Amino acid sequence: MSELITASNLDIVIEKNREIKDEVSAQAIKLQTIPSFMKVASVPQLALIILQRFGLIQMPIEDKFLSGAIYVKEGKIIPVINTALPRANQYFAAWHEIYHLIFDRVSFDHFIGTDNMLEERKAECFAACMLLNGVDRYFTDLPQMDFLSKIFYCMTTFQAPYKAVLVSLYEYAVQSENEKLCDRIKEVFDLQFEDLPDRFRRLGLDDSLVRPSYVVNTSSLKERIKKSMDDNPELNYHKDNEEYLRNIMAEIAMITGKGE
Repeated sequence: MSELITASNLDIVIEKNREIKDEVSAQAIKLQTIPSFMKVASVPQLALIILQRFGLIQMPIEDKFLSGAIYVKEGKIIPVINTALPRANQYFAAWHEIYHLIFDRVSFDHFIGTDNMLEERKAECFAACMLLNGVDRYFTDLPQMDFLSKIFYCMTTFQAPYKAVLVSLYEYAVQSENEKLCDRIKEVFDLQFEDLPDRFRRLGLDDSLVRPSYVVNTSSLKERIKKSMDDNPELNYHKDNEEYLRNIMAEIAMITGKGE
């Protein structure tokens, strides 16, 4: 689980990002040069496609601080995305978990915990690299409008969460020594919006981005089990795999408090 970013620790987060930026940017570029991946037009949807290859589980979890996780059980690694959060948060979480799956070389047990904050910061930075490249240019080129509306336009265009957009813009403001923009970002950073879908609609923006999807989907993991059956029909462990899936869902439900 990633650290909670607020206006008070924003400068510390930016400094950490500065230290790891070159490494993480190189990893993002490495992934972006894989033709089979980057043929997909939508970068957010690409994240879900990649996770599906790992047996993605999508399910609503009533914990606003748990956007995603990597579940580890008996040597199997399965990504989980919380669909009770807005779609923008799901897309960002998906790229976050992809970092752990592909680039994280640190061993972990069960759910990735809070004891490995450097890898968590790298995962957040990686997700921003994948989703928010060019957000600073887009923001500065927007026509005259109130500040929050500009942020909402950035969220829509880059399919990214509110705070992720602000962190990226704050990095730009610090690098360009734009103190006015730094101050403005901090002023609105900790705002909570109960009416965000309404605000999007009033601007003519698609409000589905800031609404939960509540999807429940285990088809990717089931497909992996089915493929194993088709490839090796003579083996007798397929029923064990199906039981394993049921056990995973039950255990995730217990861990997340989403019991039946």
